[in-house]
Amino acid sequence: MKTLRISDDVHRKLTATLGTLMAQTGKMQTYQDVIEELFRQSVTLPQELLAEVQNLIEENKHLSFTTREEFIQDAIRFKLTSSPIGKRAGPNTQKAKEKR
Repeated sequence: MKTLRISDDVHRKLTATLGTLMAQTGKMQTYQDVIEELFRQSVTLPQELLAEVQNLIEENKHLSFTTREEFIQDAIRFKLTSSPIGKRAGPNTQKAKEKR
């Protein structure tokens, strides 16, 4: 076991995510579970692409995106529902649309 030093802000975010994960699973979770879940769900994107997305959000406030995550989720949903491949994706695509 290792000890990590994290900022108070990161600790708050981990704690909030821990609560969400416990609500989703209905069982006790640990910070390790949260970190493993974050790794499982994460996608690595080039810094240049993230900077472009951030600039687009800041320069186009009328689009109502407040975070990169929100923009990327919407872009993925759009691609899944508008491309021929995405239309064949099945029920998971519909579930994502219903969550919006």
